[in-house]
Amino acid sequence: MTKGRAAPKPATVGAEGRRVDLAWRYGTAALRTYGIVLAFIILVVIVTYGNPAFLSDRNIFNMLSQWAPAGIMAVAMTFVILTGGFDLSVASGYSLCAVTAAAVGQHVDPALAFLAAIAVGLVVGLVNGVLVAAIGINPFITTVGTGFVLGGLAFVVTKNAAFVVDNYDFGTLGAGRWHGFPYSGMLLLALMLIGGLILAKTIYGESVYAVGGNREASRLSGIRVRTVVGSTYVLSGLSMGVAGILTASQLNSAQANLDPAIIFDVLTIVVVGGTSLAGGFGSMWRTAVGLGIIATISNGFILLDISPFYQDIIKGSIIVGALALDVLARRLAARSR
Repeated sequence: MTKGRAAPKPATVGAEGRRVDLAWRYGTAALRTYGIVLAFIILVVIVTYGNPAFLSDRNIFNMLSQWAPAGIMAVAMTFVILTGGFDLSVASGYSLCAVTAAAVGQHVDPALAFLAAIAVGLVVGLVNGVLVAAIGINPFITTVGTGFVLGGLAFVVTKNAAFVVDNYDFGTLGAGRWHGFPYSGMLLLALMLIGGLILAKTIYGESVYAVGGNREASRLSGIRVRTVVGSTYVLSGLSMGVAGILTASQLNSAQANLDPAIIFDVLTIVVVGGTSLAGGFGSMWRTAVGLGIIATISNGFILLDISPFYQDIIKGSIIVGALALDVLARRLAARSR
């Protein structure tokens, strides 16, 4: 009889253990999913407390305009990284596309100049896609190499001189506004929305996630892995073209080596948003939050009158921290399973 009364105790302990385990699983999943949103909110509160002008319409619109080129390339980079790839040629390709837009824009209608720049970006993306997906060269090595080629080509074409465009209409896309809202910001938000819908609602988006999660399983299930991987580099090339024409339009000029550090901004936006460099995990809303965090930090330094030299330290720390958290979250998720 005593044994009969004592029997339920292990079951009770087991039930409690399962509840703790479930709480741990859900807590880990919630942290990985929404922790970045909480960090963004806290950051916005801190900067706004330091300078209420941060949330003014004028400041928000200026941030959208300033970060539109990097944000647009981050949209495409999200697709590349989700497949487990990498594109380090974006800074050089972006400069070459901007130079193309400005050089052609000196002689023809701005629309034709912009199309020429996008065509150059498309060619860059196709070359990267063929080298990585069709031939099978490591994406890191491939895009570093093509980046050098593109950068050298831009210097050869421009002879290190700036191309200045006098046509007023050329600056409309980059500097134009509608009731204060910049056209460049509208384009950024539209592309983020389209990219998010593609990832979340289309078969192509499902294929991107599947390839990043397990290429061999994707191949066996009938997905054309090489086509999917190659297409993401084409998207990256197109984003270089769009970003390039925006910057050329904003400045009414362009030159080689326009902004070599923009590659770090693009990668930081995607990684800080929580998209895994291992592929298969991430989303466009994460990239949007990552963009918000990086833009807030950069703008906050100016508003709070903090030395800009600290920005690189903080950005680097954020990248390392984000990667460490990603590794930790994946390990905890594996243990929970």
